[in-house]
Amino acid sequence: MPDAPDNSLPNLVPADRPAPRQEPRLLFIAVLFGVLLNYPLLALFDHDGRVGGVPVLYLYVLLTWIALVTLTGLLVRKRRS
Repeated sequence: MPDAPDNSLPNLVPADRPAPRQEPRLLFIAVLFGVLLNYPLLALFDHDGRVGGVPVLYLYVLLTWIALVTLTGLLVRKRRS
């Protein structure tokens, strides 16, 4: 007699979905960097100054972007550990 078919429901929750406590943190990071990379703060760095030959505005955007990637990576990696 053949085995009975498995009528159980599949697991509909993806395994890589962030834990509920991390979703607000990721949202906070997204909003924070949305503010940091928006007009009022960008205008503060938009002048003729240079640091090591690099315009201050470019340096600000680069360092802000690196911070965003680093914080997001740390938050996601912390969950997997």
